[in-house]
Parts: sequence; C-alpha cells; structure tokens
Amino acid sequence: VTDVIEKQDVLLHFPYHNFNGIIDLLREAAIDPTVVSIKITAYRLAENSKIINALINAARNGKEVVVMLELKARFDEEANLEWKDVLEDEGVKVLLGVPKMKIHAKLCVIKKRKNNKTLYYGFVSTGNLNEKTATVYADHCLLTSNIKIMNDVNKVFNYLQNWQKGEAPLNQCKTLL
Repeated sequence: VTDVIEKQDVLLHFPYHNFNGIIDLLREAAIDPTVVSIKITAYRLAENSKIINALINAARNGKEVVVMLELKARFDEEANLEWKDVLEDEGVKVLLGVPKMKIHAKLCVIKKRKNNKTLYYGFVSTGNLNEKTATVYADHCLLTSNIKIMNDVNKVFNYLQNWQKGEAPLNQCKTLL
C-alpha cells in the first residue's frame, strides 16, 4: 500500500472498496523499520478493532503512536473509554480532545525516515475507523503523500497535542480548507 501512495494518491469509496487497504496501511507502518511515528484520529472503532491491533503493534515496535480518541462519539463513549485504557497500557499516547470542541476529523499522518529524508503519508477521510460500518456507510478516504496535505494534517496534530497554546497551527492550514 505504501509504495502505491508514495507514487500517487488513491481515493477509496466505502462500502464499494474494501476497508482492508486502511488496515494494511497501518499494519505496514507498524512493522516498517523506517517508520518513526503514526498519528491518527479515532471517532468510532470496531469491537475487535484491527486498527487498534495495528497501532498497538506499532507502539510495541518502538514507534511513537498518538491517537486522538473522541470521548463524545455518540453511542460509543463507553467503548472509547475502554479503548483509551487498552491503548495507554500499551504505551500509546492518547489525546482526549479539546474543551468545548468535538473532534470529528478522520486523519492519519505517518512519518518515515528513509535515506536521510523525511516522508509523510497517510489519509484524510470522512469515514470512521470501523471495519464493520465501512461495509454499510458511504464514505471516502484519500490515501496520500501529498506534502501540502500532510503538512496541514501535521499542523492539526500539533494543535491537538498543544491546544492550550492557541489555534495558530490551525490558522496556518491552507490545503485542507
């Protein structure tokens, strides 16, 4: 999956395309020795989430893993609290949101160091990270290594990790808007 994204963007349409491409992307990143970090937002997750398994494997393999887990995901609040505990027990840094703001974005940025160069790739999506509902709900997911998009996604994560410092990182986003 990563090799394809490094060459061109891929737009997936769920449920018409298989959700396994997202799972494969995270599984590859988890075992790739050149991957340094994975940052991802999560709103709704499957009960036996392969996404969570891939993120835990990444953390076990020494990658920095940051998950923005929305606790105000209607009907999934309790499940997300349980995922919070599981992730933290495995060394994943869990962000729980910003006061008075619901984080509904579906974003992922993976940082890779290869031949003394830094490469960013990941996705921007309308869909939840739930392999079950991906077979029912209509959503889109752009897999990309476009530097402008990934720079903005990085800025969003900079804000989520340091929201107390203000919205300057969000105000610098150009491409996502």
